This record gives sequence, C-alpha cells and structure tokens, in this order.
Amino acid sequence: MDGLLYHPKSAGIGRYIESLARAYDGKYRDIDELRVIGLSGQSIPGVNMIHLSRSLEKSRNRIFYEQWQFRSRLDRMPYDVVHFPDYQVPVVRRVHHAVMTVHDMVAFKYPSLFPKVQTLVKQGLMARSVKVARRVIVPSRATADDLQEILKVPADRISVIPHGVDPLEIDVKVPHMTEKERERPYFLAVGTIEPRKNFEGLIHAFSQFIHENHLNGQTDLLIAGKKGWLYESVLEAPGKWNVGERVFLLDYVSKADLHELYRNALALVYPSFYEGFGLPVLEAMACGTPVISSNKGALKEVCGDAALLADPSDIDRLSQYMKQIWEDRDLRISLGQRGRERAARYTWAVAAEMTREVYLQVADQ
Repeated sequence: MDGLLYHPKSAGIGRYIESLARAYDGKYRDIDELRVIGLSGQSIPGVNMIHLSRSLEKSRNRIFYEQWQFRSRLDRMPYDVVHFPDYQVPVVRRVHHAVMTVHDMVAFKYPSLFPKVQTLVKQGLMARSVKVARRVIVPSRATADDLQEILKVPADRISVIPHGVDPLEIDVKVPHMTEKERERPYFLAVGTIEPRKNFEGLIHAFSQFIHENHLNGQTDLLIAGKKGWLYESVLEAPGKWNVGERVFLLDYVSKADLHELYRNALALVYPSFYEGFGLPVLEAMACGTPVISSNKGALKEVCGDAALLADPSDIDRLSQYMKQIWEDRDLRISLGQRGRERAARYTWAVAAEMTREVYLQVADQ
C-alpha cells in the first residue's frame, strides 16, 4: 500500500490509510502480508512499514516519486496487489495489479474550490489513472455515480466500500480553551479550512442564529481543522459577522481530543458543498452527538434519517436548525440515538473485508 500521505496528524486520506491498514492487518495478519510504504520516521502502530530515506512532504515531490520512481521500488519486492489510496496511480511508469481509491470528484464538479494548478493536476492524473487501475474503490454510491458520469468508468470496475468509524478514545482534556470557555455550550465544525467545507457560510448562519435569538455570550462555534488553501475569507468571517469573540479556530486537534469535542458538542454542523463520504458526520453520530449536515454529494446517503439536512447555501435553514437544536432537548436525544444506530453500520473491519475481496479479484486477473 502506498502510505506516503500518512502522518500521525493526518486528516482525510492519511486517516483512511491508517484506519484501513490497521483493520486489515489486524484481521488478516495470519494469511496476508501487508506492507505500507511510508515516509521516514512515520509508523502506523502494528503495521509493517517500509520507509523511504528521502523527504517527500511537498506534494509535487511525492507525485513525481509516485509517477517516476515508485515502480523501481516495487520491482525489488514481490507483491500481488498494490493499493494507491488517493486519486492517482503511476501512469508514467506503470505498475501491475494496481488498485486505487477515489474519495470524491470535487476537482471535476467544483474546480473553482481549489487553486488552479492543483485542479489541473488532479483532473489530469485522475482521468488517466482510472484507465490504468485494475479496480477503483469509492466510499459511496454517489461517488460511484459521479465517476461513471464524468470519467466514464465502467460499473464493473468500481467497488463501493464505505469508510468505517474508529473506536472512541475518551476522558481527555480539550486543548486551546479555558475552563470557563469549556463550560459554555458549543456547536462544532470539523475539517480542513478550505472553500469546499463552507465554513464562511457556517459562520454567517451561526451569527444569524446568535443575533436573532439574543444569545450573544451564551454559546460558541468551534472549528477544528488545519488551514488548507484559500482560507482567508474564513479567517475574516467572524469579524465580518460580528461574532469574533464566539468563534474559535482550534487548528489541528488529536484524535482523542476530537472525540471529546464531539461528545460534548450541542451538535456537529457540517455544511460542506460536496463530499465523497463525510467521515466527521459518522464520528459525531458514534458519539451520540446530533448532526446538522449538508445534503450534497454523499452526505444524504451517509446520514440517512439520522441528521437534519439542508442545502449548504441556505443560511436561513442552517440558522433555524441550530435554533431547534438549542431549544429542543427531545430532538437532541432522538438525533443522538438515531445517529448511534446509523454509525454502528460502518466499521473498518467490514471495509477491510470488502477491500480484501477486491485485492483477491485483482490478483487473479
């Protein structure tokens, strides 16, 4: 498995690599040999890692290595299948029996949400990679449909394998906030700070909720996630909407701290413009935390009837849902119960089992 995107503080793809590798190794260690090729100094507990001696932390260096030099590394070791867990496989120096994961099609559906060069690279490499890979794994039916519609990938080469939810780690302290601030109820948002997550719209909706209901000083909005790209408008939004003292940008928080944030939140608010899956909604549900979610991409599919769904551009509806969560204890309890039941359907053990079926099919080709 290509683990070059893994880092202990990873979000998104890095967490996918870690969770899938740990579940797979834990389930099939006695019959399969899983090896993850990663950066020097990085390790996934319990998983056999092969480390590169060079630094590939910049995206362009990693992509160059994967396209031009990954094949040479593989030629020195026996393998049956190689899994590339992001949007590309080597298309310059191709490898045999390649499986790839496409997490979403946002670069094609919403190209303006990325820097132009990043969009062009993603579009070009993905379009070529899906033609080369023996099988393409996607996390949702919505992403499978997008992949078939946009890149014309045949349905029999696509496998829908939903993500799982990691076991919870609890009873830890939340960073960055004083005891007084932790005592105040809060809404939570989670994700890299970039345009697709729609945090600017969320701050607008939160401001409307606060001011229309005269709640200034009674509740906060916490946003947990690292800065990504094109984030300046998000940093300016609290001042723009006059909630500068009520919005906290926490940056990266550890997995354990994140679970504690989920458990104590009034609700997770996840108004993304597009997601290929949307793992934070399931993480919140697993904690029994109510969820207000966008209805775009795969989020409606993942949430089912266990969340309040809204168009991410509908500021009034998002604000109204926050008011309902604030005022209606029975609604919070009902959503929490439905969320736990929903999240229980998604496990990394099942994802590992389904992924192994793909590996076996590709190895036999």
